[in-house]
Amino acid sequence: MFFQIKKMAAINPLIIIWCGITKIFCFSDGTRIVVQENNEIVTKEIKEIKKDDKVLVYNGKQKKFAKVLKNIKIEGKHEFYEIKMKNLKNPEKTKEIKVTGEHIMITFSENKEIKLINAQDMKGNEYIETDEGLYQVYEINKEINENKYNLIVNGGVVYANGILISTVCSKEKAKIIKPTMDEWKQFQENKIELN
Repeated sequence: MFFQIKKMAAINPLIIIWCGITKIFCFSDGTRIVVQENNEIVTKEIKEIKKDDKVLVYNGKQKKFAKVLKNIKIEGKHEFYEIKMKNLKNPEKTKEIKVTGEHIMITFSENKEIKLINAQDMKGNEYIETDEGLYQVYEINKEINENKYNLIVNGGVVYANGILISTVCSKEKAKIIKPTMDEWKQFQENKIELN
């Protein structure tokens, strides 16, 4: 069953910008973002995303397209966490994403608790919402890659590689999401199928 998001308040973009300046949370080269371009929906590599592009976000009530405020490229070698996950209903279908260690991931435990976890603190058994329903994390690897991108958008949640992921930079800043996540859990508690 597809996990439908019904309630999540939009995050103040000023907070997101502040986070981006003080702690750089980032995506790896090769990350694909859903973009609206000339009335068509396409995916583009994160390195191609520029200011004012419209990317798919979750605004608290529905999926919609929002303008990119900034996409900052940080050159050099950086440590990433490669998070691999598989579809619950069809384990041959997999997704992966590479993010920096402090990147906040929106996860679900086996008892359906919504948790905001830094990528570096994940255990490898969490569930993550994607554009195809819930996937389960089965492997996490550390690696060094060239370049990282700090994508700043209105809304605080974006679809990257088809994965619903936060653009909030740290657990401290993620506290602003917590009350909304509690509402989200309450509404969805009987709708998430983990088996």
